[in-house]
Parts: sequence; structure tokens; C-alpha cells
Amino acid sequence: MTRYADYDNWAWLYNQTMGPEYSQPQLDLLKRVLLPYIPCNGEILDLCCGTGQLIQPLVERGYKVSGLDGSEDMISYARKNAPQATYYVEDARTFDLENRFDGVFSTSASLNHLMSIEDLTQVFERVYNALKPGGMFVFDLNHPSQLERWWQGQPTEGELNAYYAWMIIPHYDASSATGDFQVTIFQALNRSLGLFDKLLLPLKRLVYRLLSRPRFVGLRLKLIQKLNKIEPHWKCKELVYPVKGHSLDSVKEALDKTGFQTVSIQTIDGRLEIDNNHSAHFVCAKPTLIKQSQAQRSHSVATTTPT
Repeated sequence: MTRYADYDNWAWLYNQTMGPEYSQPQLDLLKRVLLPYIPCNGEILDLCCGTGQLIQPLVERGYKVSGLDGSEDMISYARKNAPQATYYVEDARTFDLENRFDGVFSTSASLNHLMSIEDLTQVFERVYNALKPGGMFVFDLNHPSQLERWWQGQPTEGELNAYYAWMIIPHYDASSATGDFQVTIFQALNRSLGLFDKLLLPLKRLVYRLLSRPRFVGLRLKLIQKLNKIEPHWKCKELVYPVKGHSLDSVKEALDKTGFQTVSIQTIDGRLEIDNNHSAHFVCAKPTLIKQSQAQRSHSVATTTPT
């Protein structure tokens, strides 16, 4: 599990910022493309679940939900956020939960962290094995044209308050279809303040609160980039996470090779045209036993018929 140790470093931040922020649009997607196909009390796996913000709403709807992630700290927060669920600290490429689930989903472009199509295919094979016949698989990816447009080495999001700040700077190299996003985290330390710092603190808090408003995102990000000078006593940590821009064609080919039926590829709001402004959301199905048997018979005939 050493590959996932770096994700422990921002679990606390993800739990109170990006996890809750990203969960509602993803939940709306699941309500539309996954939940209608899951039976009452059905079993669902949140693959690469992070801090588990999507799990509790599903538990409250009566589903039996499991979460799987390679980061122990992410799972630790998920257990607090949704204690009734079952959790696994496992590698998405090697987990073994055969014929358990009516549905599996992976959100927030988690699978972009698989750096080769071979690794991604391994995940598809494990998901296929974990699904019951007829089970659904929903996941999203940031695709190359989207990454090339938006991941240009400039801060894209961040937050600032009196106790901590963070920002994300994404990079992407189209020639290698690889990139990374850098997470810079500032944390205020518990220490005794001098008289000048005490006098300045209320003003800083007021400014930080004003800059937290959506309309000031540009100013906020510029200030965070200079925060090591404004708050020299705050602890600063930089984390870098590599990603791969898998082409949509290669992903579809890997799904077909695994045995999935690709139902649709769509944007998060349901449009079937994928452009460079939106992630690609795949909605797939494991064939039923009847269709699997038909496919096996067809394959047998094809391999035994003389030429």
C-alpha cells in the first residue's frame, strides 16, 4: 500500500473541502444513471471512495454500501462520515470481492491516477468480477482534450481562512498524455503572537473572510500564492499527484475487452456530446447470465468452425 501513502497527507483537507463540494453533483448523476437499476437493499461499492461523502446519502436510502480506497487516512474519515458502511483498504487493481455488488461507481476522476491503460484494465477486470450479472458500473475520467485546455499550470481553485489555506495547480503535457496536480497547503501553527500580530489578526480575518466569496476567486488565488510572505509562520506543504490522460477510445476498448457493455458516455448533466469543457462519464453494464452464455457459445462456434 505504499503507493497510496501520499494520499494520507491531504485526507483531512479533502474531507472538509473538496469531498463535500464535489459530492452533490456526483450524487445527482448517480440518482439518474445508477440508482434506478439497483434493487431495494441492493449492494453498492464506492471504488476509490476517498472520505466517503457519497456513501452516507446512499445508506440513508436503504442501500448496503461498501467503500474501498488505498489510503488508510481517507478510509478513516469515511468511517466517521458513514459509520454503517463496510470499508476496505485495498488497491483498486487487485481487490477481490467476487459477485457481490449490484452497482459499482468511481467518481471525481479517481481513475485518472492509474498511469497506464494496463492498470486501468486491471481495475475494470476487478470491478467486472465484483459485480453480479447485470450489475452497473459508473465512473468518470478527465480526458486528454479537457486536460489540455484546463490544466495549464495556473491555480484553478483554493480556499483561505484564518486557520488554513490551500490551492491546486494542475499541469498537463499533451505530448506524453501525462500531468499532475500540485496541492499547496498552509496551516496556522499554535504559537504565542506578538503585539503587532495580535493587532493585525482581526484585519487579516476580515480580509480572508471577504476573499472567500466566489466573486473574489481571482484575488484569493493570487493572495494564496504569496501567503508564505503574508503568513511566514504558517506551515507550508506541497503535494504532487500524477495523472494520465487516457483517450476515450482506449478506455472503450479496455471495457469491451473486459466484457462490459458500454451503455453511454456522457457529461455529468447527461449530454452525449463530450467536449473539452467536461469530464467523460461512462455508464456500463455487466451482461446478464443469459447474454454471457450466448457470447460464450458464439465464441465456441467461432473457434471450432473449420475454415
